[in-house]
Amino acid sequence: MALRAAGARLGARPLANGWSGRRALAVRAQAGAKSGDYVQVHYTGTLDDGSVFDSSREREPLDFIIGAGKVIKGFDTAVSGLVEGGKRKQRIEPKEAYGEKDPNAVISVPISQAPAGLEAGMKVQLSNGMVAAVAKVDKESVTLDLNHELAGQALTFDVELMKLVPSERLQKATFAAGCFWGPELAFQRVPGVLSTEVGYSNGEAKDPTYEEVCEGTTGHAEVVQVLYDPADVSYDRLLEEFWGRHNPTQLNRQGNDVGTQYRSAIFTHTPEQLEAANKSKAAFQAKFKDPIVTVVEPINNYHSAEPYHQQYLARGGRFGRPQSANKAATTPSAATAKRPAVRAAPRDDPSWPRGRTCLEENAQDCKQGHLPTPNHVTTEPQSRNRAGR
Repeated sequence: MALRAAGARLGARPLANGWSGRRALAVRAQAGAKSGDYVQVHYTGTLDDGSVFDSSREREPLDFIIGAGKVIKGFDTAVSGLVEGGKRKQRIEPKEAYGEKDPNAVISVPISQAPAGLEAGMKVQLSNGMVAAVAKVDKESVTLDLNHELAGQALTFDVELMKLVPSERLQKATFAAGCFWGPELAFQRVPGVLSTEVGYSNGEAKDPTYEEVCEGTTGHAEVVQVLYDPADVSYDRLLEEFWGRHNPTQLNRQGNDVGTQYRSAIFTHTPEQLEAANKSKAAFQAKFKDPIVTVVEPINNYHSAEPYHQQYLARGGRFGRPQSANKAATTPSAATAKRPAVRAAPRDDPSWPRGRTCLEENAQDCKQGHLPTPNHVTTEPQSRNRAGR
């Protein structure tokens, strides 16, 4: 455990019950990473045969909230307890990684219902978004394996904790500024913003889907929720970004997107945010000829959006052209970091473009066509990550 001395001064004299002098010597232990903390981690993952299946060393560190289900469960365990600069090597059994191989996840589809040109080893996407490996192709059928590539294997990670922000210091801010894809990218680029998530907020429906929200019947607004460190960026700075990224004088629309789900709104998490948002709204009114119609109210009934909407533009968007989410970025860029294998991005996550899994986003053998999903896997797609989301 690392110890750090703070406030030590020359000339301080030890007494029986403590220290004298204008400053006392304080020795305190740095707290290790725990559930709810934000961390940035470098890692190298190896299999039992010594082969490396993934490494972050040539890209940005992996960032996530411990215990939030964004990485495989065993990776949370490997990082927990570390202090900044701390390192650990830990072997993770299959049950804490991608689970054991499930024989029921090997299925067959009639060859007549499969895209032409399939070969063993290719990846395909089913109609429900699940991604499968082509195990065998014959004249009558295609055999698909829905198991994760690493299912059934123990994984060893060499991890190094690069940054730790305690949960007690983290704060959230939530904004509605039209279609959530663009505002999310804008907030991703703001220094001090640790992570972003798009979702639906302040509606009536209990578990809204994207399709339901788009119909305008749930009462929800499309929002981006920002996790930030107040030590690095203020709430006022986030408000400035919000006002500058949309037209707050348009009622229930932004550009060609029309409907209450595209309304301008600030959904606050604390009384302090509510006060700051109203003051900011009044100040920015002077910059607009027309009245600002932005709603300012406490957040209520928030739901995370589907995985394929998260970081949508940074991952390529509709046309497969990633836009940089780097803090210094101001214009779109084709460059983007490789997605790590330890993310909890299962095969049934449709967010991976063209049916790719987290280990093969640069592969070129994924088929664009979708295969029909057999009945026994349509109702409850099994997550390849046993920790779940």
